[in-house]
Amino acid sequence: MKRKIKKAVMWVLVLIASYFIIGLIIHHWILPTKTPDYNNYFKVGQSFTSALEGLTQTIVKVDDERLTTDIAIEAKSNGPVIHTHENFDETFIVKRGTLSMQYGTEIKKISAGQSITIPKNTPHKPFNETDSIVLVTSEMPLDFAYCLSQIYPFWDENASNTKPPKILFQLSVFGSKFDSYPTVDAPPKPVLKALTFLLAPTARLIGYKNYNEAYRPK
Repeated sequence: MKRKIKKAVMWVLVLIASYFIIGLIIHHWILPTKTPDYNNYFKVGQSFTSALEGLTQTIVKVDDERLTTDIAIEAKSNGPVIHTHENFDETFIVKRGTLSMQYGTEIKKISAGQSITIPKNTPHKPFNETDSIVLVTSEMPLDFAYCLSQIYPFWDENASNTKPPKILFQLSVFGSKFDSYPTVDAPPKPVLKALTFLLAPTARLIGYKNYNEAYRPK
């Protein structure tokens, strides 16, 4: 009886391992997900909004590698969670109001006409403590901007989409393009990278998409 159980367990493990190996090869190398041509996807004047983070990004410039947006941060908005970017520095130029920025362990105040640059791998969080909209200009890599424009409406559709396992499945289909790593209430970056890499085939199989037409900037 014990031999039969051991054999059954072994076969289950073999099947699981085979599923992951074959699925990962197909997803990451044979049939990777496709994204739209960014020059057709992003149009100057269009916007993408996050009700969750209390902000709207309006496109002001598109070039071969980066997207520039004017970001309107609503009054008393908490903004995004504290996070880091692995591959790019991020500069915020304040055009109106006073921006609050968690920068590492500090809170900095940046007024209209001033700017702040966040070096890569620095925990940060832009937010608005005032009673008026704060307007800032920022730029980011096109890949990352694309992911933001697709994940904002995904989050806003249902609060459960911001929590595991749904958020992990959605992030997994973006792959390495979503260069943002929460530093609070989230797995460490290496663990998060490994999880999203391994979950990608399953996410695609159960219907998660790299591109949703309904989420395009408008």
